Amino acid sequence: MNTLSCPIFDSQSPYSTRLPSLKKRPKLLSVAHLAALFFFLVVCGGYVFAQSDMDPSLPGSSLEITGQIRPAEGQKSAEFVTVRLERASGGLVEQRTTDSSGRFRFSQLASGQYTVSAKSPGFIVAPQVVDVNRFMRRNHLLLQLVPETPNFDTRNASRRGVVDANVPEKASKEMERAREALAKKKMEEGILHLEKAVSVFPKFLEAQILLGSTYMDAGQLSKAEDALRIALKIDPKSASAMVSLGELFRRQKNYSKAEQMLLEALKYEETAWVGHYTLGRVYWETNEIVKAGREIGRTIQLNSEFAEAHLLGGNIFVRLGMPENAIVEYEEYLRIAPQGQLAPQAQQLIEKLRRSLQNRKQ
Repeated sequence: MNTLSCPIFDSQSPYSTRLPSLKKRPKLLSVAHLAALFFFLVVCGGYVFAQSDMDPSLPGSSLEITGQIRPAEGQKSAEFVTVRLERASGGLVEQRTTDSSGRFRFSQLASGQYTVSAKSPGFIVAPQVVDVNRFMRRNHLLLQLVPETPNFDTRNASRRGVVDANVPEKASKEMERAREALAKKKMEEGILHLEKAVSVFPKFLEAQILLGSTYMDAGQLSKAEDALRIALKIDPKSASAMVSLGELFRRQKNYSKAEQMLLEALKYEETAWVGHYTLGRVYWETNEIVKAGREIGRTIQLNSEFAEAHLLGGNIFVRLGMPENAIVEYEEYLRIAPQGQLAPQAQQLIEKLRRSLQNRKQ
């Protein structure tokens, strides 16, 4: 078999750890290789990037707060942790849940002081004050979950609103129970609580989006689309709902609708790395390699620790006949996810690519 014609692909989605490297290199080398891919794609593909697209630190870029929550002792992950962003003067700005690696992102912020806090059943992160301004455009926080104890004034804090003030307490409690169930991989139980939450308060945007994503992971695509359509009626500019719908259409192989929905989502939130990654998968599956490379490169710019983006980046480099670059990306995947579903295949492909390169030199 021709080594360069057998890229691997991860079937997992971001909706739902280190190996020793064969050759030591700076941690950011992978991003540098993706920058090389940008150059290759711009020259060969005829694409022109605006300056602000290439350098998020330039004036006009969004102000944002990103971070990662580390699990408490005894926990396996910090997934589905509720992260709240409030104005320092008071008032909820936005609320999100962490991904499988405990990461979160709040973007398109105005200058000012904010308070970031987090909570999961039985655990809490003490509030952190963050100053966002034109000199500190990006703020990255490393937060630690700790057991919730009376030493933290958490009971009153939680009653100030774990969710939007318009959400009834009963719906809010069902949402918390759903998160707890999903964190324990109890999908059916999580769906039941989410269904109760939206039956109590149909305009519960966050619950509708999470219900749609959970339906999708359970293979109930029709129900997933219904829930996400309701979410978009609640907030027609919800990038999260649009990205989830784009992923749904991708799974249905309705690539034109997927592309349209994802491009619309990125108009509202250009820094939504999941949107870029999903769009990259759409282009990969439709054999538009130049466009796929551009989107995966942007994904890695926004979230360099997302393993699956490096995996697909390696596949793209293989397709483009750039084996050295592909090796770097596959090694990054293994560094970030040494126990990943496709880690054995990635390691095997690295070895094949190295043998192929060695044969060329002989």
